[in-house]
Amino acid sequence: MKDKKITGTIENMETGETHDIVPFHFFPCNCALNTIVKILHVESFLHPDNSRQISVDCLALDSSGFVFKLSMEFNPESQEDEQKIRSDITEGKIMAASGLYSVLTEDEGGIMLFDPACESLPPEYSLEEVEEVFRVNNMTDKNRLI
Repeated sequence: MKDKKITGTIENMETGETHDIVPFHFFPCNCALNTIVKILHVESFLHPDNSRQISVDCLALDSSGFVFKLSMEFNPESQEDEQKIRSDITEGKIMAASGLYSVLTEDEGGIMLFDPACESLPPEYSLEEVEEVFRVNNMTDKNRLI
């Protein structure tokens, strides 16, 4: 079991300051989250190593219709992949999203889906009704979990 424990130190490359990593037992369990999302903001990044990242801020619905904040992270392999994702995922769009997730601290993004599968709203849901659910259930702007 020791080989699944993550330990060590991390160094800030700008300041040289180091910190111990809190020991963590890595346990991938393939737990997935399926939800309906409303896209709020989409931003792309090109990192110095030429890797690409797309960060998406959303509102999402839990299984009772309560609204919570959700982030989605995509790591496209090419500029073409990035353009495809950016053309499918646009601000204001409502769609279904599913994938592996992690619950991070609020300053690290809260609940996050990594490279999720996103598709059109399933036909059993009315776009008008889902828009109304987001509007009414988020009126206080007190999103849960974050």
